[in-house]
Amino acid sequence: MNKNIKHICVAALAALSIILTSCHTPKVVTGTLTGAHPEKARFESVVGNNFKYDALQSKVKYSLGKTSLNGKMCLESGNRLCMQVNAPLIGFEVARVEASQKSVLLVDKYDKIYSIVDLANLYDIKDINGHEMEALECLMLGRIYIPGKGQATSKDYSKFTWTTPMLADGKQGYSEGLYKGKDYSILYAIDENGRLVSTLLAVGAKTARWEYSDYEEVEDGQWVPTQEYITITNAENKEISAGLKLTNPSLGESTWRDFEPSDSYNKVPIKEIGNRIKSLTK
Repeated sequence: MNKNIKHICVAALAALSIILTSCHTPKVVTGTLTGAHPEKARFESVVGNNFKYDALQSKVKYSLGKTSLNGKMCLESGNRLCMQVNAPLIGFEVARVEASQKSVLLVDKYDKIYSIVDLANLYDIKDINGHEMEALECLMLGRIYIPGKGQATSKDYSKFTWTTPMLADGKQGYSEGLYKGKDYSILYAIDENGRLVSTLLAVGAKTARWEYSDYEEVEDGQWVPTQEYITITNAENKEISAGLKLTNPSLGESTWRDFEPSDSYNKVPIKEIGNRIKSLTK
């Protein structure tokens, strides 16, 4: 198999495998949120962007190490996340990931293999059991999520420990809200414009950081991050990272069709696809 094609086939799989991640009136931020105690205003700006939608669709560029690949993404609210990777120049689909409320489907179309894994196995937090898709949706959209409760609202401000450190130049840094669970912690960082810039999940010695930037307004007063970078660190301090860059994201009805493997496809253990990813990220 051509090495470049193999990179393409595993990129979409890596993008999702590393995730081990009521309607409110949207707010448009027109200036910086600073002052003696900016934490609450910034928090309310983030949760005020929890808009309702049917599906968010976009072209996407995946980055995995030095490899950069193009494809498409569709996030169906409360239902599933779908990603596909296309071959360069030719443009046809060679790999995809579909995460539903219960499972994740990973497909290598070039080698005609696929694997299915329980979505619950991607998380180490018991409070997320049964709500894995909602947690994943919040990670993708740059929203604040409270395990066991759901998307944060303005009433949840007191559930966090807040700090806004002063920088060396005398300016305010990001406001950070720490939420502590029984066996985990989540640290949310919000900038002076009221945008979530990172989510840091720590479970024991393992961490997962999801960083956001380049927010774009998809509809009046409704914003989504178009640049996302994910870093996973295991207990041995080994890292794997990947990036997503959305282009022209839009809201509307989903046009994604389910993948149905034909008789020519073989089902393989998740470990086999995982080993392919590891061999190409060294």
